Amino acid sequence: MQTVMISRLAFETMTAQAEREFPFECCGFIIGDASDEVRPIRNIQNEKHAADPATFQRDARTAYLMDAKEQLAVLQEIDRRKLKLKAVYHSHPDHEAYFSATDRAQACSFDPIEPDYPETAYIVMSVRGGKLAAAAAFVWEKEQKDFVEAELRHS
Repeated sequence: MQTVMISRLAFETMTAQAEREFPFECCGFIIGDASDEVRPIRNIQNEKHAADPATFQRDARTAYLMDAKEQLAVLQEIDRRKLKLKAVYHSHPDHEAYFSATDRAQACSFDPIEPDYPETAYIVMSVRGGKLAAAAAFVWEKEQKDFVEAELRHS
């Protein structure tokens, strides 16, 4: 089993965001090289659902959609500073920390067979009643052509 290592501060920052945004899903990135920097991204799923419920059938209690401008700004920062996109994270309010079919589809948005960021970990946090219940990490396994669970460690 592979290991995904993030700093304790990054884990605590993600957890605080997930608990603060409960009962809605939170989302963001962990960027860096030698150290981790958390970049929360605004979840616009509720706005999209309110504007067009036929197209965006789920609200932010069961889905997330990153604000494109914020997402692009972080990706440009990664390029400008020559950093890595270490992890994409989001929460599952009142659900388990698992990598859903929707999560996989979002991770493979350009090509349904390959992930957009094959070297990036995906972290899912289970938040129940406004408190973190569990967190899990998932990584791309080239041979299996699928995401597999990895050990998530923070120190």
